[in-house]
Amino acid sequence: MTTIRPSRKPLPRAVEKRPHGAPGPTEYEVMVRDTQARWIKFIEFIDAKAHPMRVFRGCGSEAHEFIPTVGRPPAVYSTLHEERVFRAFQQSAGPMFQLPITGDWNWLAVAQHHGLPTRLLDWTTNPLVACYFAISSGRQNENAVVHTVNIPSEDIVDPIKDPDPFSIDRVMFLVPAKSAPRIVNQRGLFSVHNRPDKAWLPENADKFVIPASMRSRFRRTLFKMGIDQSHIYPDIGGLCETLKWRYIERIGIGTPMIG
Repeated sequence: MTTIRPSRKPLPRAVEKRPHGAPGPTEYEVMVRDTQARWIKFIEFIDAKAHPMRVFRGCGSEAHEFIPTVGRPPAVYSTLHEERVFRAFQQSAGPMFQLPITGDWNWLAVAQHHGLPTRLLDWTTNPLVACYFAISSGRQNENAVVHTVNIPSEDIVDPIKDPDPFSIDRVMFLVPAKSAPRIVNQRGLFSVHNRPDKAWLPENADKFVIPASMRSRFRRTLFKMGIDQSHIYPDIGGLCETLKWRYIERIGIGTPMIG
């Protein structure tokens, strides 16, 4: 006699729960597709601006103005106080450097590099570096922006013709000595502002806006191209920031080699 076993109902498949607020599969696919399209627009923006005298600056907000740190609130700007702080830095910082620093322009670049409020603003000739600064700074729920301007050759600082940074009569650009690895990696240079407490409005400026929702995907794309914190800041701190980001985002951490 054949025994007929009752059929078993298939067990329900485990459904992976998504974090509250995370996009569903369809939403995610749309987001990825839209971000890829926006990235292509960014590359087209870069190609359209290709020029040997073109520079870029990444900002974490569209509300950002071209005002150097020495002219920003809460400080009340004073030319006298700006120069006094700079001279105090020169006098006190000299013994801290292995090699002597010559000229006020080089001193000003070093001061900016180490966080002293100055009349300089950071720029780069590498648009990908500018893009990284844009998407990694500011509030993550705000649109980021990459600014670009074209520098007239006569606005490049000549330390021999213009030895005093505090006597310039217009916004100029300083190409610093490649004395620090981060300046080299960032392909950095500076705008120098004759009125550092006033927003600079360059005539030939243009910008590319990165929507807040695309910041994370843009950062992942830049990482694949070798632009991350450890490239921008080639030291132990930069390396740890990159690995921290990869740990949080779960990017390549499960592989034997995560460098």
